[in-house]
Amino acid sequence: MWFTENPWPGVILFLILGGIFLGRAMSKGLGRDWILAILLFACSAGSYFLEQAIVTSAEEVELRVYEVVQACIDNKVPEVVDSISKGQVALRTLALTGLTMADIHEDMHVSDLSVEMTAQNSRALSRFRANGTVSVGNVSYTGHAATRWELTWQREEGEWRIVEIKRLNPITGEEMPVLKQSTN
Repeated sequence: MWFTENPWPGVILFLILGGIFLGRAMSKGLGRDWILAILLFACSAGSYFLEQAIVTSAEEVELRVYEVVQACIDNKVPEVVDSISKGQVALRTLALTGLTMADIHEDMHVSDLSVEMTAQNSRALSRFRANGTVSVGNVSYTGHAATRWELTWQREEGEWRIVEIKRLNPITGEEMPVLKQSTN
C-alpha cells in the first residue's frame, strides 16, 4: 500500500501537531513555534495534494471497474469487449452475448469494491457488487438484480484488461454461471 493511498492519517497528524505548535506560539510568542506551525499546516495540505497526484495500480483497476460497468449501462458493447483481453475470445463472446440479451438500467451501481494486487502488480483481482434493474428481452423480464463479481485483470499494452470473470452468488459467495438470471 502506498503511504499516501489514504491521506487522512497524515493530514490529521500534521494538523494536530500544527495545532499544538500554534497554541504554543500564541501563548509564548516564540518565532520558532510560529514557523513550525505554518510548516506543519503546509505539510498537511501537501500530503493531501500528493495523494491526489499519485495514482496507484489498485486505483487504476478500481477506475476500470467503474468504467466497464458504466459502459454496460450505456450499452457500449465495443468498449466492454475491448476491456477484455484479446486472448480471451470466449470471454469476449460471453460479454457480447450477455449485453445483447440484457439491458442494464441507469440505477445499476457498484458497491463493496475491493482490489487486490498480485504478481508484482501485473495482475489484479477486483471484487464488487453491482445492483440495479436489468431487462432481459428474450424472456420479457425486468427486475432488480443483485449481483456479485470477481474480475481478474492483467496489464496488457499499458492498459488493464479482464482475463477472467467470475459471477458469485450474492449471499453465499459461491461461483455461479455468468449469464444465469438472478433469483432476487
